[in-house]
Amino acid sequence: MKNCFKKILIMLVMVLTIIGVGAIQNKTTANAATVGEQLLQPESGWQRVDTCDKNFAYIGSWKYLKEDANHYNNDHETTKIVGDKIKFNFIGTKLRIIATRDGAAANNVGGSADVYIDGSKVGSYTNNNTGLQQSKLYFENTSLTNCEHHVEVIVTNVGSYNDGFTWDCIDIDGYLVKPNESISLDHSTMNLTVNDSKQLTATTTPSAVDIDWSSSDETVATVDSNGNVKAIKEGQATITAQIKGTDIKADCIVTVTKEDKEPEPADPEQEYIINTAYAKGDNTNNASGEVSIIFKGVAEAQLKVVKTADVDSVYVGDNFTYTIEVTNTSDKTAKSVVITDSAPNHIQFITSGVTTTQGTVDSNSTAKNIIVNVGDIPPSGKVIIKIPVLVVE
Repeated sequence: MKNCFKKILIMLVMVLTIIGVGAIQNKTTANAATVGEQLLQPESGWQRVDTCDKNFAYIGSWKYLKEDANHYNNDHETTKIVGDKIKFNFIGTKLRIIATRDGAAANNVGGSADVYIDGSKVGSYTNNNTGLQQSKLYFENTSLTNCEHHVEVIVTNVGSYNDGFTWDCIDIDGYLVKPNESISLDHSTMNLTVNDSKQLTATTTPSAVDIDWSSSDETVATVDSNGNVKAIKEGQATITAQIKGTDIKADCIVTVTKEDKEPEPADPEQEYIINTAYAKGDNTNNASGEVSIIFKGVAEAQLKVVKTADVDSVYVGDNFTYTIEVTNTSDKTAKSVVITDSAPNHIQFITSGVTTTQGTVDSNSTAKNIIVNVGDIPPSGKVIIKIPVLVVE
């Protein structure tokens, strides 16, 4: 009987031992932490990654604080700017976000954030407590595929705590990796004329990342936040697209030249441009009065005008003759030449006596204004016009 009792007792102890060992072995599963609970150390199968890990990319106005015993490894990052973010890549299937918050002040003291994994929003969390609690589990996702994941945590509320929103550490079942980031532009060079604009398009890995655009010389070319480049003045500038928060960038060299102006279409009835020449007497007797000549012809056509008088001095009532000599000194024909001469003070033209070696005197000529329709003057051609005048008071 005693032996039987001993056997039963031994068997009971063995069963209890096996149950105890099983409970210990399955402690992680049976007592796994849930969101909102304290998690001072990572559970079995998880790895904790601290604030200062080089694979965290802090985008915005983050501030690193250390020697704070309330945070894991005595350090953390803080920001007071909504929209600031943390980016990182990891390989694994599970992610937890851990933080410490002093909740002595109002609720939501620590702010809140949205969590994106592989470009999709998967949740959000609010970093608050009703009292001081170190290493609190605020967010987790345990159903990811076993591959590389890109994570972004974007601050949506900085709360009312002095430090603003805080970032402490994460737990993962794998390891962080350096992001495979790259950027390229659809143009490495660009030629623009002043006031022109053109779109630059950036392609990034991963996609949908923030890009900072800049110009090396905004007096030559500017670029907006969407990559639209505008030419300002002649010169050269480098447009740079850079993945925000990294040193990964791509350049496009922009060369700006003067605006090319299209020539105005010619009047089908007027093959040539209009030129105007003016001359005052420049020969021996230095005759006064201005002569204007209007003619059609290419810009290179040149007419020399000499105006002279056949007397040195005159009195009221005297008559004398002006001579206007027009010579084409170029190798281009001056077409449809019209010569106009205006009488100086105390001079009256005698229109009936005007003669010309080419063309006709216009019927609109007066005692104060002589008009001669000369016509075409070929290269080296010469026209002589004589105008009789009367000296008046």
